[in-house]
Amino acid sequence: MKAWVKGIALVLGMSMIAILAGCGGSTESAADPNHVQIFIMGKDGFPQEYADQIGKNLQQKLGNNMTVTVSTTPVYSAEKLVLEYVDRTDDIVILPEADMKGYAVNGGHMVLDQDFDAKKYKEGVTKGAADQNDTDAAKQTEHLFAIPVSQMSSFKAIGYTGNDLYATIPIFANHDKAVKVLKALTD
Repeated sequence: MKAWVKGIALVLGMSMIAILAGCGGSTESAADPNHVQIFIMGKDGFPQEYADQIGKNLQQKLGNNMTVTVSTTPVYSAEKLVLEYVDRTDDIVILPEADMKGYAVNGGHMVLDQDFDAKKYKEGVTKGAADQNDTDAAKQTEHLFAIPVSQMSSFKAIGYTGNDLYATIPIFANHDKAVKVLKALTD
């Protein structure tokens, strides 16, 4: 391959990463305990119109005590998902099943067994690390790590019928705030 073609490919690749890094993400949630940041990424992206409706409905449920930001990306990108975790600003990450299970095995999500009924949300039960030190796959046990979006009233209310997305609480999020928001999404 000619050098100029490689150069163009490199520039395009770097531009794509920069564009994806700019999608969503906000430092507000980390700085303001009353701000909630939710990130949604499906295998085929996620429509911004749905994200806006989720944010609006959730804001009504939570009232004026909290502000809600729901960000998404129009395309699926494993790299963008990694950036969301590295950024550490999301209170809730909604992602495809395979990614949810992968991050659960690596200790990326909080266990929700004490906060939600694992029998009711059995699709969100998977083998995974109960904490960041429990990453030996042979010793991991099953826990509720995610709530299926297909069982969330907020997504049903806007007519979203996808069944491959799961809401998780990243390990670095504020547990109490994130659980409150996740319950508002499900009720």
